[in-house]
Amino acid sequence: MLDDKEIKDVIRREKHSEKTGKYKPLPRNRQTEREIAEIFEHGTERELMQFLRENGLNDDAPRFAEILKLFREHGGKQR
Repeated sequence: MLDDKEIKDVIRREKHSEKTGKYKPLPRNRQTEREIAEIFEHGTERELMQFLRENGLNDDAPRFAEILKLFREHGGKQR
């Protein structure tokens, strides 16, 4: 199981980009964290990418790549 701490760390790193206004922040609430954790547990890479895009992260956002990398490191399903 993915540690909640790792997910929260990635979400906290948004603050820098949020201050510069370059990237739209990922909503910070328990529901978002639960949904991401659920995708990490049972979802596929495609579902994760779709969720991130729906919540305002572009493919070129550094956080998008970081979250995807975490997903792959923890044995996420490719499709």
